[in-house]
Amino acid sequence: MEKGLQWETTWLDLPAGEHKRPEYLAINPVGKVPALIDDKLIVHDSTIIGEYLEDKYPDRPLLPRDPALKARARAFEDYADAYLAPSMYKILLQVRKPETERDRAKIEAGEGETRRHFEYLNRELAGRDYLAGEFSLADIAYMPHLSSYERAGYAVPVDFGELHRWWARLKERPSYAKSWPL
Repeated sequence: MEKGLQWETTWLDLPAGEHKRPEYLAINPVGKVPALIDDKLIVHDSTIIGEYLEDKYPDRPLLPRDPALKARARAFEDYADAYLAPSMYKILLQVRKPETERDRAKIEAGEGETRRHFEYLNRELAGRDYLAGEFSLADIAYMPHLSSYERAGYAVPVDFGELHRWWARLKERPSYAKSWPL
């Protein structure tokens, strides 16, 4: 939506293992989401999908033109996937289980790590509306992780003011509302 493109979304029930079924493995042999099918081309991984769409549809850019800001955007996009997400998913994988099967130590470890990531992001957002100048793929990269975190009953703490306001700005975007099933 941010680029003005039309698409059709197919939702998979990840807890039910739909991403490991033969139909999806034919699209992405490693069974990870997301995947993009553009005509006959299949593109895997959110980072690669974002850059593919940026290259194919350069109007309404979602990466800064300035090389330093572009590097910053790419670094924050990587940070979302490589650092924040694994910490959050330590929590999320446990809270999806019945309460009697949850490993409290794993949840606490994930909460501590997530809080440290929030501290870093809060500092980096000081004086900025978005991570790399204008709204970009850097900001988009955090949306699925933070949304999953909220759906699990957590929230970005208000004591991380910059981060909290940034997350509120992201959720106000029309593309955010249209990106999640009702």
